[in-house]
Amino acid sequence: MEEEIDLRAYVLVLLKYWKWILGTTVAAAVVALVVSFLLPPTYEATALVIIRQPQYMMQFDPRFETLTQQPAYKAYPDLARGDEVLEALFVRLNPRPAEIETLRDLQERVEAKAGTDPSVVRLTVRARDPQEAARIANLWAELFVAHANRVYGASDEELQQLEGQLAQAQAELEAAEQALIEFQARNQASILDARLDSLKSDQAHYLADQRAITYILQDIQALREQLARQPDERPASLADDLTTLFLQIKAFNAQASAPIQLQVNSAESLSNKSIGETMALLDDMAGALEAKSAEIGQRLEELQPQILSLQRQLQEIYTESDRLTRQQDLAKETYTALARKVEETRIAVQGAQSTARLGSRAAVPEKPASPRKLLNTAVAGALGLMLSVFGAFGVEWWRSGTEEQRSGGAEEQRGGGAEEQRGGGAGERRSGGAEE
Repeated sequence: MEEEIDLRAYVLVLLKYWKWILGTTVAAAVVALVVSFLLPPTYEATALVIIRQPQYMMQFDPRFETLTQQPAYKAYPDLARGDEVLEALFVRLNPRPAEIETLRDLQERVEAKAGTDPSVVRLTVRARDPQEAARIANLWAELFVAHANRVYGASDEELQQLEGQLAQAQAELEAAEQALIEFQARNQASILDARLDSLKSDQAHYLADQRAITYILQDIQALREQLARQPDERPASLADDLTTLFLQIKAFNAQASAPIQLQVNSAESLSNKSIGETMALLDDMAGALEAKSAEIGQRLEELQPQILSLQRQLQEIYTESDRLTRQQDLAKETYTALARKVEETRIAVQGAQSTARLGSRAAVPEKPASPRKLLNTAVAGALGLMLSVFGAFGVEWWRSGTEEQRSGGAEEQRGGGAEEQRGGGAGERRSGGAEE
């Protein structure tokens, strides 16, 4: 079975000590009221600062992307209470209120927090003089707006840094251009290219002659095999003589500006040579062509290292030219991009575009914010009531414990006397029996 809580005991305790409870509550309320009247009044003035996103973003060069991220609203109240802003505010306070003698005093009397919307920062100042409270709040708001715009907006320091980078980029561009000019003054690419074309042309002619000689040798070999099947003493036919003549023309490269026309009046032989003499002529022709082919091969071998050397020299020149051109193009692009970014930053610095702006100036407060006499009296009365109630229950608990200890001791004493009486009666009865 669960024990039931008897509320009557608690009510009886409260009724028993109601005078003390009421007296303590009234005394605490009266003391708080008196203290509230004795404390000097404090006024609060609040200025509002608006944090807004830029309406437009200038971007002269797509390679320098301007970030348009959401402003860090939570950082602005901490920035407003930063040492740099408060130190500047402390220095600008002239004349300075009597209650603000040190920077610590100023930090205790200012408060920065976000409003209902995180883009609004409330700057609250407490002072004994209402006009001083308004003056300090407005001055604090102005200093905070300027500092926030320097931190989160385009600043003169950023512009100077970009201008320094632009000057360095200009120097690098001029150096790259001068290096390219000096290279062109000693550039022999056209001369080497002409020599290489000439050598390649000679090589092509030699290869063509060698290929033609190969074909002629094959034709000579075919004709000789054909003639070898006939007797050596037999006179050569007109066809054999014509074939031999054509091979001679090809062999000695007898090219004329006009086509050569051969007129044959009869079907007889042109040279009256025998088959053996014609074969001997073909052998001599083949030997001469082989010698010429060997000579052409030697000249081709002489041309090869010259062509390779010229190609290597040209490639070195082209590589150096490409490298210098790339350096110039890169320096030019860097200079152009930085020049546009400098102009963009200069316009942003000179313009009125900013992230923080004074939303509302603080007015001179008409009523003090503290001490709040009625609130302080009510709070003190409530605290006195709570303490007196807890004190009453504590006193009652202490008294009940003391009474239980006293009642327990009395019972122990009464029990000891009864035992003594019972012991005395028994002794008398034993002594009487002994006498009998």
